[in-house]
Amino acid sequence: MPMNSTNNCDINIMIRGIGGQGVKLVGTIIGQAALYDKRHAVQSMKYGSAITGGETRSEIKVSTKKIIYPRVTDIDVYVALTQDDLDKYFESVVYIAAKEVAERIPEAIKDKTLMVPLMTIAEQVGNIRAANLVLAGILNQLFDLASEEAFIKAIEYLLPIKHHELNIKAFKMGEKYDLSQDNDSSILEQADICRIEE
Repeated sequence: MPMNSTNNCDINIMIRGIGGQGVKLVGTIIGQAALYDKRHAVQSMKYGSAITGGETRSEIKVSTKKIIYPRVTDIDVYVALTQDDLDKYFESVVYIAAKEVAERIPEAIKDKTLMVPLMTIAEQVGNIRAANLVLAGILNQLFDLASEEAFIKAIEYLLPIKHHELNIKAFKMGEKYDLSQDNDSSILEQADICRIEE
């Protein structure tokens, strides 16, 4: 876990939402981008359908070293895309919550939770469904998962051509979004301890 390591070389991310929010896809894009940059990455998933509103979870591990155990055990970054996911949080170093759905933050994690208007940024891009790519940009801004070029290459590889432009724009918007608009500097400093350092 990066927090306890003098050689910060990996990061463990858990993203939770419901079917239809692109949780599985964003995890795959993160992993693919990391591989393009010759990093190591693994992903595991739990998928619930959008029709039933089932829980969807994506666990991604990105490392500069060979990954021995593929499952995420100690979480560095926990992302909640619904209020229910925020209420039923897992222990993590830092938390990210979609601002539009976070009506309340559990007291125990209030000082470690970054609020990000993922849906609002996606609407500005042109489609609320691109919120998952906004999230990819936010995560990369904070934690240096891969280069921007690698992410663009992953988006182009994994998505149909007609969706490239919008999703690349959503990713770039997330990567450049000023998080200090919604968050105290103390929380941003806590997030910085999870950044991958070669």
